Amino acid sequence: MIDTKLLRQKILDLAIRGKLVPQDPNDEPASELLKRIKAEKEALIKAGKIKRDKHESYIFRGEDKRYYEQIDGKAIDITQEIPFDLPMGWTWCRLHEIYSENNVGIVIRPTQYYTSSDKGIPAFRNTNIKPNKIDETSWVYLSHHGIQDNPRCIVHENDLLVSRSGNAGICCVATKKYEGYGAVDILLISLFPFCSSFFISNCINSPIVQQAISRNNRGVALSHIGTNTFANILLPLPPFSEQKRIVVQIDSLLKCLEEINQESETLEKSLTLAKQKILDLAIRGKLVPQDPNDEPASELLKKIKAEKETLIKSGKLKRDKHESFIFRGDDNCYYEQIDEKRVDITEDIPFDIPESWSWCRLGSFANIIMGQSPDGSSVNNSGSGIEFHQGKIYFGERFLQPSTQRTIAPTRVVPAKSVLICVRAPVGIVNITNREICIGRGLAAAIPFHGISESFLAYWISARKNSLIEGATGSTFLAVSVDQVKGLLIPIPPLSEQQRITEKIAEINLALEATLE
Repeated sequence: MIDTKLLRQKILDLAIRGKLVPQDPNDEPASELLKRIKAEKEALIKAGKIKRDKHESYIFRGEDKRYYEQIDGKAIDITQEIPFDLPMGWTWCRLHEIYSENNVGIVIRPTQYYTSSDKGIPAFRNTNIKPNKIDETSWVYLSHHGIQDNPRCIVHENDLLVSRSGNAGICCVATKKYEGYGAVDILLISLFPFCSSFFISNCINSPIVQQAISRNNRGVALSHIGTNTFANILLPLPPFSEQKRIVVQIDSLLKCLEEINQESETLEKSLTLAKQKILDLAIRGKLVPQDPNDEPASELLKKIKAEKETLIKSGKLKRDKHESFIFRGDDNCYYEQIDEKRVDITEDIPFDIPESWSWCRLGSFANIIMGQSPDGSSVNNSGSGIEFHQGKIYFGERFLQPSTQRTIAPTRVVPAKSVLICVRAPVGIVNITNREICIGRGLAAAIPFHGISESFLAYWISARKNSLIEGATGSTFLAVSVDQVKGLLIPIPPLSEQQRITEKIAEINLALEATLE
């Protein structure tokens, strides 16, 4: 599958390096552009419309080919700060050199806003700011009453809107006059008319500038960038005519990427549905033909029962207090024998299966281990102890990815070839671990008995995932108990057929995934 996000970043990276469109020697160089901006600033300062910057700076390249910044009459060598060389006609500058205003929005209290547009005027918050796009779906509206008008916080056409917290540093352009206010968690930046707001927005959202912003972020739980810090962000500035050509090329390329992304999403959804259909056919015995020479599943379950008895006697396994046995009576109804009681479960059987198959509970052919989180003080990121997993954070396509967390006091340790099942938020997602790990409360492990492969078991639980989800309970998040996991109804084919099914599913999935490449 094409990584459109990576391509988008590459396009922006080429753009700010001057490699997206050719340079035109007839363009007025960016150094002249900065001179005109400086003259415009002086006029606005004299008119009392803006204040003079106390620490105005100017970046230039010396005869020694090093970069210097003139601040307060001193030339400081900033060569180490310059990430790459620029084409002829371009120059480096600080963001504050090219804007006329840089304002923080107003404080918005919950009592002052509404979610309906007929109650007031829109307020831009950091949740509205996406890379080069305004998300209007999460707007709130300010009441006209009790709000002191502040013209410096009004969003004007071509203003840059920059998130100050959460997704700190993400930028977009106001493509029209919205008649709205910016909230305190965004910056409103008005550029001089000799700069393209769309080029500067793309520049700010480029990987290198975003990395520079991240290095200057404050906060731990929530990233935050200060007004002055953002004002000093270093930007590459091309001639104005080239800025406009670059924006046209970016828009054209990103439009193509968006079309590719939409097609990829449609294809990926189709492939997901196709894989689900394959599992549905497999679990009903319709993916591969049955072989009358296969030993029936009922015999496999007898062998599993004998294996469990041996493990119980040796102290390696605890006896299930409510061991069940499912069979079909002479009346063609399904019955379950539990605690010497026979219960008709015909209504619980979701579909018919081949003659050589058997219905059983997951706990009848797999050892189920529910996770238990170790003491928090024992968990570390220093590499000391056993690998620890709390939920699906490190789940891969099929196999578990390495976790950065470890514990020196493991509680529930599961062996390699265990099938991991998410038992809460979300329920039913599975993965396979190829190594011994410790699992926390968000996971359960299913370890199959008597030659049943972990791959087959993972496919089978995935195919019955909806049954787990339907039985999940909880208000804060959905979860399932150990009894629900053990009690999951599973149709079991003969062992030989399991192997054929597993191979066929893998073969078909490989062919399907090849369509994304």
